[in-house]
Amino acid sequence: MIARVREYHSYSEAFAEWKRFNIAPPVEERDEMRDLVFMFLEGDDAEEVGWMEFLAEDLGGNAFRCDSEAHTRSLLVFETGVLRSQASGRSREPSIDPISSALQNYRRVETPPIRWNRGRLDFDRTLVMGILNVTPDSFSDGGKFLGKEEALKRALHMVEEGADIIDIGGESTRPGAEGTAPGVELERVMPIIREFVPSTDALISIDTRHWEVAREALANGVDMINDVSGMREPKMVELAAETGAPVILMHMLGDPKTMQAAPHYEDVIGDISLFFQERMWEAKAAGVSMERVILDPGLGFGKTFEHNLQIIDRLREFRSLGSPILVGASRKGFVGKISGPEGRLEGSLAAASAAIFNGANIVRVHDVKETVRAVRMIDAIRG
Repeated sequence: MIARVREYHSYSEAFAEWKRFNIAPPVEERDEMRDLVFMFLEGDDAEEVGWMEFLAEDLGGNAFRCDSEAHTRSLLVFETGVLRSQASGRSREPSIDPISSALQNYRRVETPPIRWNRGRLDFDRTLVMGILNVTPDSFSDGGKFLGKEEALKRALHMVEEGADIIDIGGESTRPGAEGTAPGVELERVMPIIREFVPSTDALISIDTRHWEVAREALANGVDMINDVSGMREPKMVELAAETGAPVILMHMLGDPKTMQAAPHYEDVIGDISLFFQERMWEAKAAGVSMERVILDPGLGFGKTFEHNLQIIDRLREFRSLGSPILVGASRKGFVGKISGPEGRLEGSLAAASAAIFNGANIVRVHDVKETVRAVRMIDAIRG
């Protein structure tokens, strides 16, 4: 079960969601909603959710059970003044009070660094991850960097442009893509990795769903695992626990071949949050440090046009989970739908900028130089 803060831009937006969940409006219409804190409890155990509702009421809030087909969901409403007075009067253990834990994570100004035996990620500024697809069929740059020399040159160039992390992948995960065998993936990425690792101080991540590929990459100096399947493979979880490498957990609905076949969510942010929580629990139980987990909501991976826009708009709600957030909007279809085929650079920069203002710590991009310039400006504005 998870607790997460829910942001509403207006009363009309809130009212529409309450109506969809079949709950009576918990508060009357008002122009200013900043003096209220809305949270959702979500889980598969109705008794556990009921106990958390009791804790919420003990904190001075009100709980309203929602009509949900998939799992038990409850809307919590607090007056901010009540929460402040409760927080100053006592504290609770986060492990038994996910409400307070989620609120603390959401309100946290600074994201703690990630440390491991090979490196460190500091989030005092926005980090830029450069994409290196060593594939013949990726949606944007398939085939451009399939050769070792071209790929190595591109990787070094992205570092020169300011990339903090280089993400190397040997399997296309575009919508409708067939899977790639681990052996083929290794043949594509390992020659580049072996030459690139001693040539740079930049961090390197391996973009793979296959634990065999991740194991070989880490053994040859790669720092991080970027798993678009969210570590659903138990051996990938074991590898992450054994090596202590940071892991990027991404949400994907199904697999690349089927993910865009009429994707549906009760609530896209809530459903993705539950997925993250489940994966984090399983990883933690296997020995993976939660201090080394990064969350990626997976724009374009089993999401409609509207879902992608909602995720960027409501990205800050994922902060309730307590992990750094990565967003990859670069050149994706929903960007082109708005900006047009020739406007994907500008559209990608706009999407990355919005994501940063809404809580993203890392942006994964094709156009490193332009993104780095935009990111520096945003970070300067944000102080």
